[in-house]
Amino acid sequence: MQVAYNVLLILSFLTETMAAVSLIGGPDGLSAAGKGEMWSMHYGFAALAVASGSLWAWPQRRSLPAVTLMLGLMSIFHTGLAISLLTAGDQQVGLVLHTILAVLALGLTTQRSKIA
Repeated sequence: MQVAYNVLLILSFLTETMAAVSLIGGPDGLSAAGKGEMWSMHYGFAALAVASGSLWAWPQRRSLPAVTLMLGLMSIFHTGLAISLLTAGDQQVGLVLHTILAVLALGLTTQRSKIA
């Protein structure tokens, strides 16, 4: 279970870091500051915050309270985002990635005592 949890931390970090870079640096990111709708940039910084959680949790990845906290955060974040992307219906790659991460996080939540 520890290996699966490590994979989740790494995949979530990579996915959210790539999303943050593309959303902050994209056409609706920093270059669009002051021009109205900034949803893309705002979500980019939120994605960066979620990505950083994997780094903050890494040294404590064998601690049950830290594992529980991260799995709870990732379960809600990735499930919520998968539902949002499914509802929008316009970002299939993001939907697949977040669905996989959500299923992995939810599954590991049921096995968290075996991780720590």
